Amino acid sequence: MSGFFDDKEREENKTYKKTLVYFVAAISLVMLLFLAIIYANTKQKQDRRRALDEELQENAEELALDNDIEEIPEQGGMKSEDLDFWDMYDDDTGNIILSDNKTEPSQKKEKPEKKPVTSLSEDKIMPDNEDSIKEEKEEEDDGKHIKAKAKGEDAKWYDISDDVTHNNFDFKGCLSMDTERPEYKDRNYSTRRGVDVSKYQGTIDWAKVKADGIDYAMIRGGARGYGSGQLMLDDNFVTNIMGARGAGLDTGVYFFSQAVTVDEAVEEANFTAGALMNYGVSFPVALDVEWVENDSARTDDLSAKERTELAVKFCETIKAFGYTPVIYASRDMLIAGLLPEELKDYDVWLSDDLRPEIGTDYPYEFTMWQYTRNGHVDGISGEVDINLYFINSKEK
Repeated sequence: MSGFFDDKEREENKTYKKTLVYFVAAISLVMLLFLAIIYANTKQKQDRRRALDEELQENAEELALDNDIEEIPEQGGMKSEDLDFWDMYDDDTGNIILSDNKTEPSQKKEKPEKKPVTSLSEDKIMPDNEDSIKEEKEEEDDGKHIKAKAKGEDAKWYDISDDVTHNNFDFKGCLSMDTERPEYKDRNYSTRRGVDVSKYQGTIDWAKVKADGIDYAMIRGGARGYGSGQLMLDDNFVTNIMGARGAGLDTGVYFFSQAVTVDEAVEEANFTAGALMNYGVSFPVALDVEWVENDSARTDDLSAKERTELAVKFCETIKAFGYTPVIYASRDMLIAGLLPEELKDYDVWLSDDLRPEIGTDYPYEFTMWQYTRNGHVDGISGEVDINLYFINSKEK
């Protein structure tokens, strides 16, 4: 029995060894297959990554050529100037700036133009107006220029002419306010206070006007329609001139002009003189030259030279009738709409009510100053224009 079991044991050992060899071989084969799969996947990923990197590099080079970039920043080495996109946007709106200075809502630009990178001192993001403000301030303070605005235009600087006599009023030292009425007192001038009126003031109690400290009245005699061009007598002319004279006020007359030719300027002067034939005046006869601000007018296209020539013609004609002519106009009209050097022979009635408490910056001579268009006088309903008439004591 012992020999049988020894042979059987040997056979079993051989079978065990074979099984173990097969098992190890199978395991090894599985491991080899697994490693092969891992290697294949890894190589595939590496090939794909390499292809992607090459594609990215080719795209970057193509983009650089399209935009004239001299070199391509290496990955991870980009600088702040390589991201310089600030100058493609408007500072205030955030809109992209187009070549014709128009703007459109912000959107991606296909090929943005790269500008040379400069320091802030050379190319500032925000505009610096310090120099222009300083230049304007110097021009304003030099005493040789004055700013004025013509109808439909921006205000601009005008030279103050040395060929036109300057006024010598000392508003800073001699002007004071008394119940909203300025008083001017110095050793060279005395003043008288007056109103200018038309049909728009309605019925006036001239006795009350006189009692309220008013010395004279400038009464509208007539006007030319700024659209129709027709001459018309003021509806209240006769009533006003008779009432003012009866209350003891000095009287003058003004005519609202819309002449566009010399013949029309003469016609306006003749019309005014005819209206005065039965009444007379103790104060000047004024030509009212002004812009129609809230509507178009027949005189809008006149140049300053043309407007001045017409004013001179009116004054010459009125003077020939024996009256003293004066030109009424606003500060801006006198500077921007007329030529002061060609009006030297005639007195000026200045309208400037911007800051009556400090006077006016109008540089040339004037004899009368309309300092408010919103005054109140006893005997007149609503608002009325009030004036100061300057009398030079040395010329009396």
